[in-house]
Amino acid sequence: MKKDWRVGVEKQFELLSNLIFEHKYIVFISMLFMVFALASNIPKITFDTSTEGFLYKDDPVIVEYDAFRNQFGRDEKIIIAVKTKDVFDSEFLQKLFKLHEEIEAKVPYIKEVNSLKNARKTTGNADALIVDDLFQDGDEKNQNLIENIKTYASANPIYKDLYINSDATFTTIMITTNTYTSINESQSSVDNFSEGFEDDFADADEESSKEVLDFISVGETNEMILKIEEIIETYKDDNFKIYDAGSPIVTKNLQSTLMADMSKFILYIILTISILLFLMFKRIGGIVLPLLVVIFTLIATIGSMALAGSPITSMTQILPSLLLAVGVGASVHLLSVFYQHFNKTGDKKASIAYALGHSGLAIVMTSVTTAASLSSFIYSDIAPVSALGLFSALGVIFALFLTIILLPAMLAIVPMKPHEHEEEEEHNGILDKTIDALGNFSINHPKMVVSSAVLLITVSILFTTQMQFSHNPLHWFKKDNTVRINTETIDKELRGSISIEVVLDTGKENGVYNPEFLNAIEEVTKTIYTYKGENYFIGKIVSINDVLKEIHKALNENRDDFYVIPQDPDLIAQEFLLFENSGSDDLEDIVDSQFSKTRLSIKAPWVDSIEYVQLLDDIEVLLADKFGKDVKVSITGTLPILSTTIVKSIKSSIDSYTIAFAVIALLMVLLIGNFKLGLLSMLPNLTPIMFGVAFMVVFDLPLDMFTILIGAIAIGMVVDDTIHYMHNFKRYYTQTNDVDESIRLTLHSTGRAIFITSIVLSSGFFVFMFASMTNLFNFGLITGVTVLMAMLTNLTVTGSMMKLTIKKDK
Repeated sequence: MKKDWRVGVEKQFELLSNLIFEHKYIVFISMLFMVFALASNIPKITFDTSTEGFLYKDDPVIVEYDAFRNQFGRDEKIIIAVKTKDVFDSEFLQKLFKLHEEIEAKVPYIKEVNSLKNARKTTGNADALIVDDLFQDGDEKNQNLIENIKTYASANPIYKDLYINSDATFTTIMITTNTYTSINESQSSVDNFSEGFEDDFADADEESSKEVLDFISVGETNEMILKIEEIIETYKDDNFKIYDAGSPIVTKNLQSTLMADMSKFILYIILTISILLFLMFKRIGGIVLPLLVVIFTLIATIGSMALAGSPITSMTQILPSLLLAVGVGASVHLLSVFYQHFNKTGDKKASIAYALGHSGLAIVMTSVTTAASLSSFIYSDIAPVSALGLFSALGVIFALFLTIILLPAMLAIVPMKPHEHEEEEEHNGILDKTIDALGNFSINHPKMVVSSAVLLITVSILFTTQMQFSHNPLHWFKKDNTVRINTETIDKELRGSISIEVVLDTGKENGVYNPEFLNAIEEVTKTIYTYKGENYFIGKIVSINDVLKEIHKALNENRDDFYVIPQDPDLIAQEFLLFENSGSDDLEDIVDSQFSKTRLSIKAPWVDSIEYVQLLDDIEVLLADKFGKDVKVSITGTLPILSTTIVKSIKSSIDSYTIAFAVIALLMVLLIGNFKLGLLSMLPNLTPIMFGVAFMVVFDLPLDMFTILIGAIAIGMVVDDTIHYMHNFKRYYTQTNDVDESIRLTLHSTGRAIFITSIVLSSGFFVFMFASMTNLFNFGLITGVTVLMAMLTNLTVTGSMMKLTIKKDK
């Protein structure tokens, strides 16, 4: 009954082939129309490499982050650090201020620019509170005045590691971008003083709020950064060394590197596939036709992404290369059988029918298992990973239809002649001798082969306990990359370039005036400063207390002993009122208009976000203990998003692996028609996956956002070879009832295609080793090695299992 089922399906594929052959031109034109209809959407494709882009827009972490930005503005600042011999040198300051002014005048989408030029200086006299800029016009030209200013700046705790480093050899220009896009002109008034007082939006119409709250676009941010880079390039010299950093800089460079690498990878993979196809088929058609299939697959998939509004991200950038490498496998299997039959008979129609009947079911099953494995990512909590799962699975389905329908039509249309002596040449080559040797080894030493696979899996499981998790987009750049060097320099000299933002909501109007609340902020600030990890430290904490202590000191004859928090709420209210009346708008970035909520900004270095997971937990516990239920605490910002991303990635990957293995095991049982053999067939698929784990541990490669995907991606690919092997083995065993002979016949008919497709697949991933970013290098290396190991196990372990299992069943 099982035999009849399979034979019936194969017969249907032969009938489909004849139908395609009779209507080849209609089929060809129809498929092209479908592809190019989807391709018309490609110009709409967008890119998103932002930190928040890793999570869904409705993720609670992003919702909280958006609420923070609506209230206090954008936390991601662009930092321009300048190294010199002495920051307080007149000539240097004149040049620094000129740069400051040029950025203000020429760079679009900027809310404000801050440096020593306009750093807040709060003083007082008997009559008033005076809040002014640190430098007045022309002060930078008078060295005597500069010395006085230097004395004040060096003693000001707010300036330290914010505007100047400890030895006054580094200073900064900090650029705050507009929070909202300029595309909506009605928003232009929001990016001024009222940006810090967004409470009025709470009762606004929901649709209107959505229009108002469109954040600054990636394109606008990149345009701004390009202009900044153009300006600072003209200022660089030996005594004016410039380092630009900040998450917008990292994001922009990730995107530009992504785009450059994508183009390079596509070119390299097409070239690699072409060479390997030529070596296998030695025909122009054997190169061009499979390439057309995978290129059309890629075009249709990218067009679908654009149609769905899904951007290309740092994760989905691997999609084109993945589809090119994976998609060609089915074509290779089909063409391999077709050319063998065509060289014997010279009958094109019969050869296409034979090839589709012989391999059609296996191609469908391999495509379904690959798509099922990749689609396991759809349920990921990481938005780009989910998109990768959805569109890679869709791409595999596109490749299936194009292979089953378009490829036979193209074979029917393209004129060709049989190669009469090719069959004899093929089976006398080094490749066939190697495959025969592997086959004989698996037949003669089945226990040794299977035991070795089980031992490898066992050892690899032990290795998993030593794996290191990582998520550090900065370290995706190589050590000599300018962005990485600049960021690490600023982290070292100015103690941090990335932030944790804490919002404390008292829930009461004027609740911030409460001295107990402010005292609690002071206590948690001191405690957080003591937190330190292996590679991180707390560089700077800025809160409303800094402003209040500055005001209180100024109003008390500028005496240092008054740099404290007043304990009278009425006095606190009066001092803040005086500050607002002084003309300064600095409070808008720290407190809301009702003085019910305030912000605590914690600056830290950009290190692996996995290190910050414990820190964030400690901060959360500390704040909960100190403020209790009376104050609503929200922890947000770029750094918490990065940490949340890796935590959710680990959890989601476990789910994805479970789904992938379960679905593929079920499909293998259904395909083989035997529960025991179906489960055992997972051994040659599990072995290379676990080998990849051991490889990572031995070579100290981290389990990051990319390498964590390898298992589910690889299982979907390597199972294809097992399906082709088992499909043909069962066919030959039914005919011969001889296990040894069936293994040899399977390797002669399928082993060659398994070898070539594995080389193509591994080469497609090894191409990632030419990437500009280390994460892609690691991803390509590990996946390529895993695919080669899968080829070896499929050519040996699968046959050995059949030898042992079927022998015992007799």
